[in-house]
Amino acid sequence: MFSGSVARLDAIDDEDDYGRTSSGDRKYRGMVYSHFNSLVGSEVNYYGADSAEHAFKIDDIVFKVLEDPNDGYRSCLGVIEYGEQNSSIFFHTPVARVRIEIFQESSAYGNEKDGYRLVDVKDGHVWLEFGTDHTDDYYPMFVFNHHPRGPSDTP
Repeated sequence: MFSGSVARLDAIDDEDDYGRTSSGDRKYRGMVYSHFNSLVGSEVNYYGADSAEHAFKIDDIVFKVLEDPNDGYRSCLGVIEYGEQNSSIFFHTPVARVRIEIFQESSAYGNEKDGYRLVDVKDGHVWLEFGTDHTDDYYPMFVFNHHPRGPSDTP
């Protein structure tokens, strides 16, 4: 796994009436996590993102990023799942060819961010960034930032 709070498999497990989590949920999330992480460093077709649903589409697969609400005041990247094609609207043709990257940044003041980025292979434009912002370590925050381009922004 990646450091910090990026894509934890035990986050947001569904519980039954007795407070037990399903091993099936953990296996499923492990499979999706392995699939997504196997794509890190590869170039894929990008069809857009739905910020309201925290979903994005690459190579005809919809991924949904779930926030781990932690205690209600703090949040972080929980898990990555396969999403529903019909609950979000994406372009029919790819808008870019992107490379999936893992990032971890620190500022001179110790502020940190970590997670994933979808970066345009032609010009380095960051189309999507999601993960955890640790600017205030006591109150980390889940981030899902989509940076679309307008027609005049196209290289």
